[in-house]
Amino acid sequence: MKIRLLSGSCYVAILIAFFCLKIFVHDFFFDGLIYAFALIGTFEMLRAVKAKTTTAERAIVYAFATVTVPACALCEYYYGTGVQVVGGCLFVLALALLSLLVIAHETTSLESLGLSLLSAVYPTFLLCLLVLTNHLGAPAKLTEFAFDSRLLILFIFVVSPCADSIAYVFGRCFKKYFPKKMAPKLSPNKTVIGGIGGLVGGMLGAAILYFAYNGAVGSFEKMYLWLPIYLGIGLFAAIATAFGDLVESCIKRKLELKDMGKIMPGHGGVLDRIDGTLFATVAVYLAYILVALVV
Repeated sequence: MKIRLLSGSCYVAILIAFFCLKIFVHDFFFDGLIYAFALIGTFEMLRAVKAKTTTAERAIVYAFATVTVPACALCEYYYGTGVQVVGGCLFVLALALLSLLVIAHETTSLESLGLSLLSAVYPTFLLCLLVLTNHLGAPAKLTEFAFDSRLLILFIFVVSPCADSIAYVFGRCFKKYFPKKMAPKLSPNKTVIGGIGGLVGGMLGAAILYFAYNGAVGSFEKMYLWLPIYLGIGLFAAIATAFGDLVESCIKRKLELKDMGKIMPGHGGVLDRIDGTLFATVAVYLAYILVALVV
């Protein structure tokens, strides 16, 4: 437990350090952290599927991870074309993998191609969405509410851990009274009551973020509108976090693994730490688009 707490504290300290560098120096510093997640996470995925993929497939996937994240960051920052670049890289990846069916047809199988594509999408493709989030500015009509990349990143990295933590507390405290499993075949330790705790934790984290963030920027204008929006995003992100945890559990169960890595003692690998974060990013990014359109 002490090792788990120590490695978790180091992870939080790294997040805070890079977030401060983003705010006070440049957005690219947080892109650098995302890049590290992509490279390490891809390495963990490729190691997990090594026995079922070829060297050529793994090389192509790692090249995709190496090129796509920095290309997305640079093009989004300078030209606003990060989405197009990621789409182009994904297209090239698909062509390169499919070409192996012809070039190396004796060693390439449809299963190995599928696992290689999974290793590219999870985590690099999803992390590119975090890169795009890192460069989002506040829409013109929402500038006064500071609804920009700083807030969105805080949503992702505050709500997701809060949801996980409160889910764990609810599960430990109420499991004997409400033992029903959430997904017994995918993750036997997760209970429905723990899932409900995760939703409560997500909204609690969002409420804390609302008062802390708006207190920092000096504006609580239209609380009747924005507090429910924050709570809604928190709920949405908490659901996505729980789904991400189940996706990771399913992948590990299919590959017969306990953890994806050992870089974080007590937690496992990078993918074990950011599994819920990947899908929380999707939820927060979509929420940003919806709020920008509606509010």
